[in-house]
Amino acid sequence: MTFPQDYARSTVAVPVRPVIYAHRGSSLLRPENTAIAFDWALAVGADVLETDVRLSRDDRVMVVHDERLERTTDGRGAVRGHTARALGRLDAGYRFEAPDGRRWCGAGARLMPLEALFERYPAVRINIDIKDRDPQAAERVAATIARAGREEVVTVGSFHAGVLARFRQVAPGVATAASRGEVVALYFGRGRATTGRPYRFLQIPVRYAGLPLATPAFIRCAHARDVQCVYWTVNDEPTMRTLVGRGVAGIVTDRPDRLAGLLSVTPDPADPRGAGP
Repeated sequence: MTFPQDYARSTVAVPVRPVIYAHRGSSLLRPENTAIAFDWALAVGADVLETDVRLSRDDRVMVVHDERLERTTDGRGAVRGHTARALGRLDAGYRFEAPDGRRWCGAGARLMPLEALFERYPAVRINIDIKDRDPQAAERVAATIARAGREEVVTVGSFHAGVLARFRQVAPGVATAASRGEVVALYFGRGRATTGRPYRFLQIPVRYAGLPLATPAFIRCAHARDVQCVYWTVNDEPTMRTLVGRGVAGIVTDRPDRLAGLLSVTPDPADPRGAGP
């Protein structure tokens, strides 16, 4: 499909339908942040692969969410304590059990470096969440994106304002999400017509710390300021329907199949976006 909004270069426009962001591929139905999850998500109609990255001991950018390995793999210790080669040998489905009881231990799920993700999905938009607090992570992610020539077709965010600020310094051509502080400033200063924001979109929950962030008024406020709203992590159909009706730019979900069905997206089994080794 055609991505309805080029965050990096276009002025904002309400999309025809929300973009489907596959949350780690799916952290609910497949071993998260693995090719197994990403392949499945694209096959059922996802538009964007949402993923997380951390640095390995040898400063490779690895596609993984947790700081430690125990929850999702047969490894132990911090991601930062292992080389990329060692991380790639771990079973990333070792502890995963799907809601239907299917276990994925031994199914071939592996952690991968970011460059391998780019190589596997050369025509897919990827949203990257930098999890490390170290600004060096921002530099490494920026360098990896540049080597792959993906500056105009990735989006980047982080919960760590310092990391996000450093990324914007070293990769000014890559579209970024607002930091938490920037979201708060927009929310409470919505009457101010300030310009020059360093972000192009919001990646936010429907509600945070008691604040309703998905109201029609706030969504209109963001649109009026050339900012699009992407909401996470939405897996239930009633909330999906509400957000679709409010004209949001994107929805991050572990159930891209459910959202695609709601939006009547017909996946193409021959779609080259999912092709890879």
